[in-house]
Amino acid sequence: MIWRHARGALDCGRGHLVGIVNATPDSFTDEGRHFGTERSVAHGRALAEAGASVVEVGGESLRFSRRLDPAEEIERVEPVVRRLARELPVPVAIDTFKAPVAEAALAAGAAIVNDPSGLRDPAMVRAVAASDAGLVLTHYFGTPKIRPRSFPEIDVPSAVADWSRDAIARAVETGIDAERIALDPGVGLGKSPEQDLDLLVRIDEVVQIGRPVFVPISNKKVIGAATGAEAKDRLAGTAAGVVWCRQRGAVLFRVHEVAFLKQALDMTEALMDGRPRRWHDVVK
Repeated sequence: MIWRHARGALDCGRGHLVGIVNATPDSFTDEGRHFGTERSVAHGRALAEAGASVVEVGGESLRFSRRLDPAEEIERVEPVVRRLARELPVPVAIDTFKAPVAEAALAAGAAIVNDPSGLRDPAMVRAVAASDAGLVLTHYFGTPKIRPRSFPEIDVPSAVADWSRDAIARAVETGIDAERIALDPGVGLGKSPEQDLDLLVRIDEVVQIGRPVFVPISNKKVIGAATGAEAKDRLAGTAAGVVWCRQRGAVLFRVHEVAFLKQALDMTEALMDGRPRRWHDVVK
């Protein structure tokens, strides 16, 4: 299986890490350490060097806070995307639910659009359809930036799988080729930790749809609920989630700590294949 994007395609017969560049001052994980063009660009370079197959830039946190004006978000992400798209050997993705931001990022060289709202805005549909960009279709109960008052009492994995099939069909009807689509089940997006865990346990139900599955598991609340760890201490839990989901067919993992998780993913691939993809010279 391949995932096509504006710079080529990813072979999804193996796992890939999507390294996160939070070009924001209020990320819950890195607390603004990479905010500002120079720091964001430097971090993007480091992620690619550590083994990320995609570097994703986001200019607005999904935390329940003030919603940015598109112009402010563009000011944050456009120069970062432009420089990384020019400098990196891997594709650059833009993480946004605003069509003007996606259009600016695509014009700056972004090869993939990750819309956490699930392509609800007709303007976003038109922007992606008019491009050659890859698309991450993300499931979200509720509305980005608005804290849910309750969680739906339904079978979440089945609901996500049903939504994914319908979302692919709608996207294809607009002219977005199915090979450009990856599916994000939306861990943490309008779901309780218990529902997130159920979704991860049954991730194969989304995998069976037949498009690459993109899991944003890094430091999520479900890990904290299961382990008691604070957000900054959830790397081991993130690694366990990556290994579990990869063994069940997910192939794309949106993460912060690429170097550490690349080793976990490479070992998982070797165990699944019965051999490593290449042997390394080992220095004792």
